[in-house]
Amino acid sequence: MEFDVDTRYVTVLVQTGGYNVYALDYDYENRYVYLTRSIYMGDILRFAYPSKTITLHTVVQTDSQPTGIAVDSTNDHIYWIDHGTDKLSRCNLDGSNVTVLSTLSNPFTIRLNVTNRWMYIVEQDVGILKSRFDLSNKWTTINFTSTPVYCMVIDELLPNIVETDEQRLYWINYDGDMESAKVDGFDVKTIISTNRPGLFYYAIGVFGGYIYYANDHQLLKLDKSQGSTPTVLYYDTNRIDSMFLFDLSGM
Repeated sequence: MEFDVDTRYVTVLVQTGGYNVYALDYDYENRYVYLTRSIYMGDILRFAYPSKTITLHTVVQTDSQPTGIAVDSTNDHIYWIDHGTDKLSRCNLDGSNVTVLSTLSNPFTIRLNVTNRWMYIVEQDVGILKSRFDLSNKWTTINFTSTPVYCMVIDELLPNIVETDEQRLYWINYDGDMESAKVDGFDVKTIISTNRPGLFYYAIGVFGGYIYYANDHQLLKLDKSQGSTPTVLYYDTNRIDSMFLFDLSGM
C-alpha cells in the first residue's frame, strides 16, 4: 500500500496473496520495490515503481521465513535474513548466484549503508550487529535492554550519503520503548515510552524531522525530539508489518 503523508490518501498497489510481508526496500537505480513473503511462501518479489501497471515478479525462492531485506543496487546485490534458519544470504538483483554468508543469533531485520559498506542487523534477543559487507570487523554495537526487537532504521541514510558519527539508529523494543543511538553505539536514549508493551512493533522509518512507526494496526508520526506526542495517521484493519519511506518528488 502507498500512504501519502501530506494528503493521507491510501492506494493499494499490489496484492501479496495474504502472506506476511515483514520487509520492503527500494532499488533507486533501477526503480524496483523489493519485498519478502514470509511463512509458507518464503520468497522475494519485486515490482516496478513508480509505474502505471504494477505486476509482481519472483526474484528468488528463499527458505521459509525471510523477514529482512536490503538492496545494494551499486553492487547488484540483495541481502536478506531468514528468521526460520537464522541465515544471512545474498544474491544478485535478478536472483542469481545465491550465497549463504553466515548463521546469526535469531536475526530479523537488516539495513545497509552502501556508501561506507556497513550492514546493521537486528538480532532480536541480543542487539544490533554492525559488520562490513564481507562480515569482517563485526561486533554488537547496541545491546538491547528489552527484547524482542523486530524493527530498526538508520536516520536519513539514502544512497550515496556518507555515514557520519552524528547519524542515528532507531528501534522499538517489546516494552514499547522507542530508543535511539549513534551508529557507533554511543548516546543511547529513549525517544518515547508508548506504555503499550506486547504489541507488534514491526515497522519504523525516519524522514526529515519525523519518525514513522506502526503498532499493530496504527501508523503513527512522531517528532524526533524526546518527549513529543505521536499522531495517528492511519488505521488499518490488518496489522502493519513493514514500511519504506522515500520522497516521491525526487523521482
